Amino acid sequence: MKLFSQHAFSLLALAGLLVSASTSGAQDAPADQKKIKLVEFAEVKPAVQKTPDFTLKGGTTDKRWKPKEWIEIESTLKVSPPKGDNKSEVIPELIFDYYVYLNGPVAENRRVLTGKVVHTNVPLKEAVHSVVYISPSTILKVTGKPEGSLNQVSMLAVQVTMGGDLVGQFVKGENNWWKDPKAPTAEPLLLNKLETPFATLWGDYHLDVRLAK
Repeated sequence: MKLFSQHAFSLLALAGLLVSASTSGAQDAPADQKKIKLVEFAEVKPAVQKTPDFTLKGGTTDKRWKPKEWIEIESTLKVSPPKGDNKSEVIPELIFDYYVYLNGPVAENRRVLTGKVVHTNVPLKEAVHSVVYISPSTILKVTGKPEGSLNQVSMLAVQVTMGGDLVGQFVKGENNWWKDPKAPTAEPLLLNKLETPFATLWGDYHLDVRLAK
């Protein structure tokens, strides 16, 4: 599928910037970062989730409605302690920047969806999970259809920073595709879990989120 101009992709190919669908690393990190890679991604995958439907009791009047479909982007990863730190059990804060190319039949409606999630007290040396969501209204806006589909997510990327340094990265698609000048319009429409009806689900399966002040 040709998402941007053929010329733009040719330049990327000639520059040798192709990456695999499961690339994780710190290609954009400053030179003085000592190339320490703290975050290793096992996978980042989309899924379609219906809006949770809870049964209400205690005299609350229920609403007649049909649950809609959301697109979930979930990361599974492991975090190592910083070099020389043999005592810490958690990383106090990691910032996740998500980029998702949401495709649709009308070219001018296609979007690069972005979202920043601040995770706190991230456990070390164990598999942990981060997640963002695309709302039904955003899916409708971009695709013209109310149904979510995995085929609508053409490319995605996650960059993780700590103290301003890039410490982990996952890219599906061309390297830095979201920065391509030919990319569709970018909009900050990705939602963290606390901003969705999924906020109370799955206990502590997902990492803690600090909402922006």
